[in-house]
Amino acid sequence: MNQEVIRIDLNGVNCYLGKVKEGFVLFDTGGNLTLDKKFNNRRQELVQKLEQEGCYPGSLKAIILTHGDIDHTMNAAYLREQYQTIIIMHEGDIELVENLTIDKMLESFQFKSLVLKLVFKLMKKPIRKLSEKSLNAYETFQPDTFLNEGDSLAQYGFNGKVIHLPGHTAGSIGILCENGELIAGDTFTNMKKPSTALNAYNFKELRKCVKKLKDKQITKIYPGHGEPFQANLLGFIK
Repeated sequence: MNQEVIRIDLNGVNCYLGKVKEGFVLFDTGGNLTLDKKFNNRRQELVQKLEQEGCYPGSLKAIILTHGDIDHTMNAAYLREQYQTIIIMHEGDIELVENLTIDKMLESFQFKSLVLKLVFKLMKKPIRKLSEKSLNAYETFQPDTFLNEGDSLAQYGFNGKVIHLPGHTAGSIGILCENGELIAGDTFTNMKKPSTALNAYNFKELRKCVKKLKDKQITKIYPGHGEPFQANLLGFIK
């Protein structure tokens, strides 16, 4: 089964377009970032890049969300309608897309780094205010179906299986391809260097998930933020 994973860099957050034999599968949909100086849902840029790759209404088989954070789901409802497709995700993040609140949005804003903890404490009020603007612009939606541990994406033409990776959010998932490539959502990041998520709702669960990945023979990681990288750059993975 021939397929290609194409990174769509939306200036701070990634989507990945799975190009398969007959159409496409989109992993995440982009959206505004909490600290954007000006609100930007990145919708126009995303649609333009989809078209550049030959992805038009009717050719997008599914939108698969790696987790429910607003910077990954902001455009999901719009794309479902415009591209006549379906939205799929893990049920663990259902509240983030069906009944989003400020407190739920900020649930994953927990940090291990003392520096980041201090920064968040100092900026808590402006972050909350910016989050309110995002919430007002957010189009909530009901997913069409849900994915669970071990599910195959073959019915959508994509060669990959679901790994449930709670930690960053309760419903975070990764998609592991047969060649060892992992579409990881925000479980991993590569903003300055490759690492596990800098923020999470539960770091204990995140550590368990990383441990689970050690036996998966991962070759390459496609993070939610930053450039894809070889898994061997994470000594604790490979």
